[in-house]
Amino acid sequence: MDRAKIEQFYARWKLTLPQRIEGYIYDEERELLPQRFIFNKFKEAVEKLLTGKLTDIEKIILIPGIRGIGKSTLLAQTYMLEKFLAPEDKNIIGNIGKLDDRIYLDVSQLHAEQISLHDFFIFYEEINGFHFEKPGRKLLFLLDEIHFDENWGLFLKNIYDRTKGHKDVLFLVTGSSALQIKMIADLGRRSDVWEFYPMTFDEYILLKYNKSCLSDLSSYIRDILFKSLNASEVFKLLFEKKKEIDGYFANEIPHMAEKDFFEFGSFPFTLKINNKQKAAEKIKSVIDSIIAKDIIILKNFKTHTIAKISDLLYLLAQSDLISYNKIQATLRISRAETLESLVEVLVLSGLVVKVKTYGTSYKSTRKTPKLLFITPSLRSAILNNNYPTGLEGKKLEDYFVLISQKIFMEKHAFKIGGLSYDIAEGGADFVLTLSDNSNIVIEVGFNKEKSSQVQNTMKKVKSRYGLVFGSSEIELVKDSIVKVPLKYLLMA
Repeated sequence: MDRAKIEQFYARWKLTLPQRIEGYIYDEERELLPQRFIFNKFKEAVEKLLTGKLTDIEKIILIPGIRGIGKSTLLAQTYMLEKFLAPEDKNIIGNIGKLDDRIYLDVSQLHAEQISLHDFFIFYEEINGFHFEKPGRKLLFLLDEIHFDENWGLFLKNIYDRTKGHKDVLFLVTGSSALQIKMIADLGRRSDVWEFYPMTFDEYILLKYNKSCLSDLSSYIRDILFKSLNASEVFKLLFEKKKEIDGYFANEIPHMAEKDFFEFGSFPFTLKINNKQKAAEKIKSVIDSIIAKDIIILKNFKTHTIAKISDLLYLLAQSDLISYNKIQATLRISRAETLESLVEVLVLSGLVVKVKTYGTSYKSTRKTPKLLFITPSLRSAILNNNYPTGLEGKKLEDYFVLISQKIFMEKHAFKIGGLSYDIAEGGADFVLTLSDNSNIVIEVGFNKEKSSQVQNTMKKVKSRYGLVFGSSEIELVKDSIVKVPLKYLLMA
């Protein structure tokens, strides 16, 4: 351990931290930036720390997610928690004085100085006069971009082992989407994981326009769409909410909100950008950062191979089903394994989601993978909002993937077996498999009135019912399919 180097870093870090934090929590007009929905979970975690209610697994919380969705801002807002408390946060307000120390640390800065987390915290314990085994005080540690330390998993495991027997320490830790891939086996049962995703429509409306999407109604609509027993039940219950939802969209949702959201609304930094081209450029800069800083960590590619990633993303953005052979030829990639590795790191980085084909009769082939973006804003930015004819509906498929990742795959939310699609010509966009192995067959699109694709797939799979999102009105088709306006999906 180079103590002199760490001392210099520590002094510089303490001096510049207030300015760094302010840069994250205020906008250019010195207004506090809005909080993502997940901020409430951060407050709850701090409350448990202050009241001694943390469980062992809650002492270390990992928050993986792609760049640009507000992870650093969330940690900074948690650092300055007092500025974001509401009157109903009485328990935190009454106990915040028990928080003896808190730090925000960008691990990439440590990495740049060639200082390990292990060495930094040995110094931190010494200079602050405590040991993790028995700190005798409440401590909050906010570590940003922890994946920059190659031994981060071992560091957190050791922290967990050293803090057994007390509930005085909380680590909130952010990193790349591939954080769990690099997690050492022993850390899995010593930490909790909160996946963090780009914004959905309801969050965009709240943060952009201060219009609440009525969380109770949203939860109710979600349950109707994806937990009903049959199509008749879906139709009946949705119709009962029609007047309320129609009124909400007519009176509360600005005219261009839906269009703007699909083009660039998933990233918090675009909330105050009205120029669409500028918003697209900002999102593309996020993609460039993911390629330059995250993907190269996941796998060692040659320089000329890394240079092809942007071209690969463009090909994916302007395609429906892709052919590996065609992409390999277009990009002049000599080996199929290299292309497959490039696709795999795009998935691991969180930019792209791979949707498998449904069932044994429709096995995945190298010629027809379905690769969708985690948010439609990524596809729109790559294409500069100029979609090839017939492909604008892909932004809705991207959005459904975001919904499936954020809602369906969360622990304790929905008992979902998986998301797939029908590879056959004329098949549906998605097959949502439930825990009892029954399925909901789903098609999404703008001005979508035909249900033939859902009908085709339902003939081949065991289905509870089918859903066609994008119709003008709610309609029950053959007692097995419900046509649903997009606003209901946006409310879910």
